[in-house]
Amino acid sequence: MAFEESPDDFWLQFSEFATTVELLPVPYGYPVVEALTSIGAVYAFDRGAPPAPVGRLEVVFAASVDSFRYRNARPGLQPLAGGRTLASGKVLKKLADEAYLFDAGLPLIINSREPLEVGAPIELVAAPPLMLFRNEA
Repeated sequence: MAFEESPDDFWLQFSEFATTVELLPVPYGYPVVEALTSIGAVYAFDRGAPPAPVGRLEVVFAASVDSFRYRNARPGLQPLAGGRTLASGKVLKKLADEAYLFDAGLPLIINSREPLEVGAPIELVAAPPLMLFRNEA
């Protein structure tokens, strides 16, 4: 199973893990959007059709794991050089073949080719880009 067949299919599959954000006017030019979340500002690649809306809406954040280590760390997301993202938190459950629900202070759908231990605290480096999916309906 592919991690993402299309943005619409991804939304249908994982929308139950959406979180409410405030999308701000696009500061850097579409497709990078700035979302105010419960853990602060998050910059993500908008997988929806342009233009990105402004205001409160439900979104799903997603990332592909580049590397990880089991480590207790404060949940959160931190941008790294080269478009990578450091995500700290806990694997909550396996959702599909390589897809997991990750708690980084907000729900994050992660794709990992290596199996991850459910319930384990993890610090991972996500390959670029951190993605944001929104409902197009």
